[in-house]
This record gives sequence, structure tokens and C-alpha cells, in this order.
Amino acid sequence: MKKRLYLLQVISYTAVMLSISYTPRIAEQLHATIFEISLLFSFYNLAYFLSSIIFGRLADIKGRRIFIISGFLFSSIAFLLQYFYRDYYSLLLLRVLAGFAAGIFPAAIVSLAHDIEMKMGKLSAFGALGWAIGSYLAGVLSLFYPFKMTYVFSSIVFFIAFAVSLTLPESHVRLQSIPLFPIKIIKRNWALYASYILRHSAATMIWAYWPIFVKSIGGNSFWQAATMGINSTVQFFLMYFYMDIRRYTPLVIIGLGLSSLTFLGYAFTRNIWMLIPMQALLAASWSFLYVGSLRYLTDRNPEKATATGLLNSSIGISAFLGPIIGGAYLYEIKASSGIFLSYFGLYRSLMILSFILSFVGFILFFATHRREILLRGQI
Repeated sequence: MKKRLYLLQVISYTAVMLSISYTPRIAEQLHATIFEISLLFSFYNLAYFLSSIIFGRLADIKGRRIFIISGFLFSSIAFLLQYFYRDYYSLLLLRVLAGFAAGIFPAAIVSLAHDIEMKMGKLSAFGALGWAIGSYLAGVLSLFYPFKMTYVFSSIVFFIAFAVSLTLPESHVRLQSIPLFPIKIIKRNWALYASYILRHSAATMIWAYWPIFVKSIGGNSFWQAATMGINSTVQFFLMYFYMDIRRYTPLVIIGLGLSSLTFLGYAFTRNIWMLIPMQALLAASWSFLYVGSLRYLTDRNPEKATATGLLNSSIGISAFLGPIIGGAYLYEIKASSGIFLSYFGLYRSLMILSFILSFVGFILFFATHRREILLRGQI
């Protein structure tokens, strides 16, 4: 069963990345404003947030398999429907549907993997491999097909995941009762969730405009996707070979710190070649942070699917907030003509704001775990 779960991680992340890669460029073709582009990401991730909360809890109560299978089937349909957008508003509605579908299965997969004692680092590594494959594949497809064809290919990949998921056995791990609003779990892990919201809000400010930013420093459509593929490729090797042998609390702290440095570095990136080492640093930051967080939650919480579902929800709500904050910030700063904007440029100035938010998340988590770390000599 472990090999099938690894395969499902690769397939599902490939499908999601195919769908994400050129949505900003599609919106640009529809003459969407900067703020409207941000809303495409925000409402997709708001739907993902709600779905993760609902189905993470249900996977603890009802079992994992049903939500893995139904999640992939629903995603196959929802992601295909995106191809049939007619204008910006229909695309926005279809992105919301896709986000809800994409939130059904992740917590169930992670929890099933933990039930059979799989390593979280290796499981995450295959997710990163899927991101890489999806990025490179999107880049190649963009050279031969219209951008919206990535929605069709993402649907096909999700249907393959659905077929594979039908062979999974059921896990018999159940929790009898979990509150509809799991306040105890949130209190137990509040520092991690809050730090994630700050860090990932910072990140999604950037990702909402990534293809446009890469275009602004000389990258074509292939590089717009391939730069994300470089990030994911490095993630795969770090997660697979290194992340399961370190204590999880320091992993989270290092991940938050490196994220802040990466976002600051983007502000001084002037061409596509300078971006490549920054993407490797980004890969290290996310590898430390994500694997450390999964291990933190699955080791400290008996309600594993609910706790990891809340992590996905934290990612989702921050990915809702980040593009909105970023869009509003860009709208305001574009209207100004200050020295700050003239030196850094429109999108690089956004990287400075991202650095500040991420660094606050780093300080928050470090401060709440400082005593634990110093007593154990973990760093």
C-alpha cells in the first residue's frame, strides 16, 4: 500500500500544479486587474480551507478511503470544468469549485500514511516530485497548446489518481467523537497554525503573480513554470533523504527562517539566472517547514486527520488572505510614485512586505518554543 500512496502523492500534486501554473496569465488575457487576479487565488484557497476543515474531521470519524476516492473523482470533474470558462467571473466560480474539490483528500492521505507508519518526509517528497513534474509539464505544454489546456491535462491526471485509489484498502482507525469546531486541537497547536498563516500569506502574495513576475525579469512561459519545478525538484531530494532524521521543532523554525530570507532575496533578483539559486533556497525552506509541521502534528495529536486538516486549512486561509493583501498593496503602491517603488519595482516591493510577514511568523513560533528547544539542546 505504501507504493500506491507514494504514487497518489505524485499524481495529485502533478494535477494541482498543472492547474495553477498559468491561471494568472489566463486572467491577464481576460483583462483582469491586479486585484481580480488576486481574487482568483484567494477564493480558490478559501474553498480549499473550508473543504479541508470539513473532510479532515470526517476522515477521522468515517475513515480515510472514502474521502480519498471521492476527492479524486470530484477533482477530476471540477478541474476539467475550468476549461469551459467564458469570462473572468465564470473562471472565478470554477476555480472555487476546483479549490473545494482539492481539499477533500489531502488530510485523509496523510492520516492513512501515518496509520501504517510511513515516514512523513518521504511521503512529502513524493508530493514535491509531483509539483516538479506538474511544473515542467505545464512549461512544455505551454509551448504547444493554449494555456487553458493545462486544465484538461490536470483533469486526466486526477482521473488516473481516482483509478489508483480504488485499489486502496480501508484503514480501521476511527475516533468516535470530534467536535464540529475542534477548539482543543487549535489551542494545542495554535503557534504552528498562526506562524503558518503569516508565512504562507507572505508566500501566496508572491505566487499569485509569479508568472507575471518571471516575465518581468525576462523569463518566457517555459521559465515561468520551470522555476517552480526547480523548487519542487530540490524539495524532493531534501525531503526524501534528510527530513525524517531531524527533530521536528527545529525543522519548523529553520523553515520559517529560511522562508524569510528567500522572500527578501526575491526583492534583489534581477534576472532569471539569479532566480535559480533563490528557488533552491525556497525548496529548503519549505522542506524543513512542511515535513517538520506534519511530524509535529501527527506525533502530538491523536486526531491526526483533523490536526493535519487544520494545517491544510491554515494554508488555505492564508492563501485566501495573502493574494487579497498583496493585491490591495500593489493597487495602492502602483498609485504612488515614491523612491521605494522606483528602486524595487512593483513586484519586488511586494517581496519586502512578504519578508516582513514571514519574519513575524518565525519570531512567533521561536518565542513559544524557545524553552523547549533550549532545554533539549535542539539548535
